[in-house]
Amino acid sequence: MRRIPPVRALTAALAPATAAAAALTLALVSVPASSAQPQERTRPSATPEATYATSALAATNAARTRNQLKALDADGCLKRFAGRQARAMASQQSMYHQDLGAIMRTCGLVMAGENVAVGYSSGTDVVRGWMGSPGHRANILNRGYRIVAVAARAGADGQWYSAQVFGRR
Repeated sequence: MRRIPPVRALTAALAPATAAAAALTLALVSVPASSAQPQERTRPSATPEATYATSALAATNAARTRNQLKALDADGCLKRFAGRQARAMASQQSMYHQDLGAIMRTCGLVMAGENVAVGYSSGTDVVRGWMGSPGHRANILNRGYRIVAVAARAGADGQWYSAQVFGRR
């Protein structure tokens, strides 16, 4: 059963903090120098969690673009909170919101919001579900947000637990 809880959004005046940078990691596979074969670089297979989050971020920005809004930038600080929330919900097999005040203080935000869901098998599907809910859609299409992070984890129950955190510095 797919569930989406009520939306929570919070705004407050806080001092901006330095933005966290995101980096793409490549694995290097090397062959000993004495070998006749040249060194080869390969990209590791994406984890199911990373694939889910990447497709949810792309679907979120596609929805914003369709509505004449700027795409949101991925943010490392928000990613830590989204990941922690997705892991917590999956381990407890329960869906709930986290304290947005802590996110605002830690990440130096002036506004924040969150969408959470359970039961969607892909990032594209969860964004489709959020877009079908007025409150969640409002978060995705909020003109005030500039940054976002999405994380998902599979619970022992086989369900995907998703957290999407929005913010503005």
